[in-house]
Amino acid sequence: MGRSFSSTQIYNSNRLKRGDFISFFTKEMEKTGYVPCESDQSEITYILRFSENTKWVTIASESYEHSNAFFQADTKRIAQALNTACIMSTVVDSDFATLDLFDGGGNKKDTLIMGRADDYFGDDIQKPSEKIWKPYLSKNSTWEQFNEILGGEYVFVEDGLAQLAPVIGMDSGNLLFSAEDAEYADELMIFLEFKRAGGKKQLTINSAFKKIMGEALEPYGFKVIKGRQPYIVRVINNEILHVISFYPCDPDYPYDKAIIIVCGIATVYRKRISFDKSPKKNKIWLNYIREFYTSITHETNWEITRNYIRSYYHSNDPESMIATLKTGAENLIKYVLPVFDEVKDIDSALDFAEDFGQPCYSRMCTEICNTYSDEDESFLNFLSEKVLSKQYRFLENYLNDSEFHKWVLNEIEKRKKENTDILKTLGIIDK
Repeated sequence: MGRSFSSTQIYNSNRLKRGDFISFFTKEMEKTGYVPCESDQSEITYILRFSENTKWVTIASESYEHSNAFFQADTKRIAQALNTACIMSTVVDSDFATLDLFDGGGNKKDTLIMGRADDYFGDDIQKPSEKIWKPYLSKNSTWEQFNEILGGEYVFVEDGLAQLAPVIGMDSGNLLFSAEDAEYADELMIFLEFKRAGGKKQLTINSAFKKIMGEALEPYGFKVIKGRQPYIVRVINNEILHVISFYPCDPDYPYDKAIIIVCGIATVYRKRISFDKSPKKNKIWLNYIREFYTSITHETNWEITRNYIRSYYHSNDPESMIATLKTGAENLIKYVLPVFDEVKDIDSALDFAEDFGQPCYSRMCTEICNTYSDEDESFLNFLSEKVLSKQYRFLENYLNDSEFHKWVLNEIEKRKKENTDILKTLGIIDK
């Protein structure tokens, strides 16, 4: 299964520098009734991705991923506010992509479709207008080149978009960018938070999650992290992290919104604590409540356990959102916390990883220095007497290889310090 994501490409015809563009964008947002704010007050977050060598700036928002109506309306609004062309880019399951071009008046002028779109649009897919698209071709690109790339066959449509991007004057990283990819550490990206000016603040799922879940879990030692992402964390012995979060997902009729609550175990010994990432990007080590429910009840009937994956609510009904989160909190306390309570040290963290099939806990081997990812917890093996006692041959080699032994010990201390500093910054561990 491929990726689905969306973003808007804004034509920066005046080549405004980053600071000037942000200032201009913010002022235009204010004219439409939105003012800058802190992340805990935010009703909409935009991530702007810049590229020095193109005339396009990419803007993405998590709101785009789960509401096509909002995405299209927002693209039109931005085009009108900035009085410039915008391209609404959508990738569907890596099968096909649509690029809708809007003019400075917010009018859709043309649509470009690339990839395996027959099943979605039929055989009669209209070709893009040369008159409309050609003015945006880069200096050394031709219309023939444009059409050749557009008509190519790609296993993943992203491969075709990467080729098309420079032809229409874009950076491929910008055209393939989505809110899910956003990280604070990326120097190309800027996060902008906005709320409606005046009037009653709209309740967002992020703020409601932090408030309702935070209050429900606080008696059990959990804290809401500081920052944009919705993580709630409990730290045991300054090394084991019990983590709870959520991300939006596709709803089912009659609901128009849905979330997936996810939970997992991390430690200060992994390569990097990644609470700046969207919870959806941390799915490799975060589990559904369903898996905890099954672990406790041993119930495997899909029709029963599926109810512990998605939670639904109506976006225009705050009480529906609140009720959904309160039910989620009850399920967490009933089915997740008993499992978390058993994870108190390194050995129990390794047991949890085995029971819940965590791929980020690589097996113990000397190659880990070249293969571990940000989420990898391989170094827990070197801290577990239980594991080392079963690995006689490895333990002997490990202890006799003084350079590798020294490197492991240094890496463990380095990871612990760096991640502990992150937790202090996030307000999870006292400074």
